[in-house]
Amino acid sequence: MINCLIIDDEPLAIDLLESYISKVSTLNLVAKCSEPLASLDHFDKHQIDLLFIDIQMPDISGIDFFKTLHRKPEVIFTTAFAEYALTGFELNAIDYLLKPFSFERFVSAVNRAKDFIDYKNNKTSNSRDYFFINAAHKIHKIFYNDILYLEGLKDYTKLHLAGSTAPLLILQNLKYFEDFLPKNEFVRIHRSYIVPIGKLSILTKKTVTIEHNTIPVGDNYRDRFFSIIQN
Repeated sequence: MINCLIIDDEPLAIDLLESYISKVSTLNLVAKCSEPLASLDHFDKHQIDLLFIDIQMPDISGIDFFKTLHRKPEVIFTTAFAEYALTGFELNAIDYLLKPFSFERFVSAVNRAKDFIDYKNNKTSNSRDYFFINAAHKIHKIFYNDILYLEGLKDYTKLHLAGSTAPLLILQNLKYFEDFLPKNEFVRIHRSYIVPIGKLSILTKKTVTIEHNTIPVGDNYRDRFFSIIQN
């Protein structure tokens, strides 16, 4: 079941989305809000998997509000203004629904969200050696063994991969990956870095080396890190 939340300042738009959601058995509507700030309590109390949010609203736009969320759910933006589409996809939105949209178009967006959420949660297999992640307007298949290290940049994470000339920039913070990645294989060694234990080649008190990359070990993470690798 996918827990979803509606944020829209138009009552008719909320009613339409609620009606559509009620027809899809995999969706569970947790709450509906007429303005973004009223939804914060729901994010605190519930695990929101999918957010339907209007873009143009009086006090804060849907885009600006989404950027403020610490734990970002998957998002489908809804709006009457096509010019916002590019900005929405720059935030790795699952889809962008231009009002008025049909039930068929809604179901198409929801199916994309369901596929991505299922892959992300590894629901189809407990022994996967890969996962899927949304980056640069595409869904990428990532093998755990290809990860060299992860670098946190505020609300973003750089995923450095073996054989890639440039990292993937992902709109999720490092805490998201700390919770998501297998804890017996990946360890956070710095406020800005997570590394795969199996790829460590050289360790000192202050740094680790993975291939040609030297990565700092933070003071607040050192004791836990060395206790993990010594067990």
